[in-house]
Amino acid sequence: MSVRLSERDLRILTKCAVSKWLTTGQLQRLYFPDVTVDAVRKSLRRLADAGYLTAYRENRMAEALHTLGPKGKPVLEAKGLEVELFRAPPRQIVHMIGINEIRVAVEADPTRVAYFFAAWELARLGWTHLVIPDAIFAVKLPERHTFLAEYDRGTEPIEQLSRKVSVYANGLSGFPFGAVMLVTDTAERMEAIHRELRPQMISLRLLGATLSGVRADGIYAVKYQNLSAPRGTLIGLRSAVE
Repeated sequence: MSVRLSERDLRILTKCAVSKWLTTGQLQRLYFPDVTVDAVRKSLRRLADAGYLTAYRENRMAEALHTLGPKGKPVLEAKGLEVELFRAPPRQIVHMIGINEIRVAVEADPTRVAYFFAAWELARLGWTHLVIPDAIFAVKLPERHTFLAEYDRGTEPIEQLSRKVSVYANGLSGFPFGAVMLVTDTAERMEAIHRELRPQMISLRLLGATLSGVRADGIYAVKYQNLSAPRGTLIGLRSAVE
């Protein structure tokens, strides 16, 4: 099947390559904000049928996942990008989807984004710190500020997150950042983390939000729980780093 790739098609291929797997909804929010989901599925199916994307659905009720297809690889390599192909999602796909939800929320306003890199992208950037955040990003508020991001699904002990936070509280040599954004699946998990980590919140700005809140309002409008404060008061992103 012969397909003429548009500029939007190329952006989709590139984003699927760096993100590894994106849901239909994530691609819709990034590239089809004013289009029905049926129209989005049709556009993505066109790319998949031509081999530029690979689609995966665990079952008929599950939302489709999309990654770069075999015909998309040489297209991006011709542009100087190193890309990898995947046949099926990894076991940690739910965690990956959550990290990419944060990516989509950050990149929804391209005029504000300086960069966004997920954990799996950091090695090729020369990241040398022993602790690896789920993501790092920089945005304009309007001044440029850098953040670390952690997505906690509640499947691992809080102590494991606590160890990472302790490292962040001491700073990362050569990589200054303004705050750590902690995204959880539920408000209850956020409260549990706040109680556990509060003694460590001496010099670290830790902002908490639920994944549903980030998805619905975006990172710029959602109100964050200030986990560095005793009562976890609500605060905006810009206020948090001023």
